Amino acid sequence: MSKNDSICKLIRSLRKSKNLTQAELGKVLGYSARTISDWENGCTEPKIVAIKAIVNFFEITYDEFFED
Repeated sequence: MSKNDSICKLIRSLRKSKNLTQAELGKVLGYSARTISDWENGCTEPKIVAIKAIVNFFEITYDEFFED
């Protein structure tokens, strides 16, 4: 599994763990539902500002975010 695949699956898993739609997560993080979808489908990767927001919102460490 590539690093990108891991990030895609992690974001989807974290979102679903809180029973959020892509639109709801996007609103919380300040991004569109389309952007969340693009991250989850591997079309784009979140930039560091977005990663910081994800880590803070889900209360995980950067190590957990970047784990293989």
